[in-house]
Amino acid sequence: MIEIDGSFGEGGGEILRTSLTLSALTGKPFRIYNIRAKRKNPGLQRQHLSAVKLVKELCNAESKGDYLGSQELVFIPHEIKNEGDFTLDVTTAGSVTLIAVSVIPLIINRNIKIRLIGGTDVPKSPTIDYMRLVYLEILKKIGIQGEIKLIKRGHYPRGGGIIELSNFKGKGEEFEIVEMGKIEEIKGISHVSSLPSHIAERQAKSAEEFIKKFLSVNVNISLDIRQGESEGTGITLAAYGKSVMGSDSLGEKGKRAEKVGEEAASKLIEDLKTNAGVDRHMSDMLMLYASLYKGKFAGAMLTMHARTNAEIIRKFIQDRKIEVIEGKPFTFKVL
Repeated sequence: MIEIDGSFGEGGGEILRTSLTLSALTGKPFRIYNIRAKRKNPGLQRQHLSAVKLVKELCNAESKGDYLGSQELVFIPHEIKNEGDFTLDVTTAGSVTLIAVSVIPLIINRNIKIRLIGGTDVPKSPTIDYMRLVYLEILKKIGIQGEIKLIKRGHYPRGGGIIELSNFKGKGEEFEIVEMGKIEEIKGISHVSSLPSHIAERQAKSAEEFIKKFLSVNVNISLDIRQGESEGTGITLAAYGKSVMGSDSLGEKGKRAEKVGEEAASKLIEDLKTNAGVDRHMSDMLMLYASLYKGKFAGAMLTMHARTNAEIIRKFIQDRKIEVIEGKPFTFKVL
């Protein structure tokens, strides 16, 4: 059984989520202890328990310690199911996109549809638009296609957003994504839910103006205006060239719409300047696929999340050499 210290690195939920995914894929059981020990509210929270519950159901796993506040979990996977419709309600504004990142590798080439209810646009997680504009496009480049449908947006603290995952198919290929190259276009989605529409317009205008200070490129930011959903705003940007890079920013009380747009644009420009193959957030998520398909990529920034992820992957994928070459950009390759 693989032993994992849950306080390693930043000691966040990514340790648990990556462990769950790789355990189900490899069939290797694990025990994780000191779960989020460095946090103010240590142990498993509802969002983490939701990930455990769904992965457990998908692979008929046995588990011990899967309760609120638990700082130790034992997870013993069995064979992943080949078909079925699953629904998971986080019951809070916990991120459904982080759960999606955990389970998508498990449903590739299986007749499985998953509906997730919770937060679609919440802090410290990819926005649902990032998943659609960037994550899915990177998966296409490594031989995998799928659908992520947004039914309803959910913001903090109300949540209640709904997404559906389905039709993930393809044969993962050995890949190399090492440079962005010439930027051909920048797309984006500026959204507002149950708030004045001019907020989305101002976010989009601010982002476009900032980008055009640095790049002479077509910028196409569409507006998504919704009523009757949890209040919130945000903007997601994606640059397309040889690869795809993205960024996002969310609104909050007291934060001007212009600041939201500029923040997303500033992060995107910062990552593009490295000429890496993927942005700072995709760097973290792409490591798992690189470990499965012997991939190589250059990431804009080696975050603490990425460092932690690499170490967890090494525990489960022991028959391959995993290299992290530091720099800006950094290189991750699996031999």
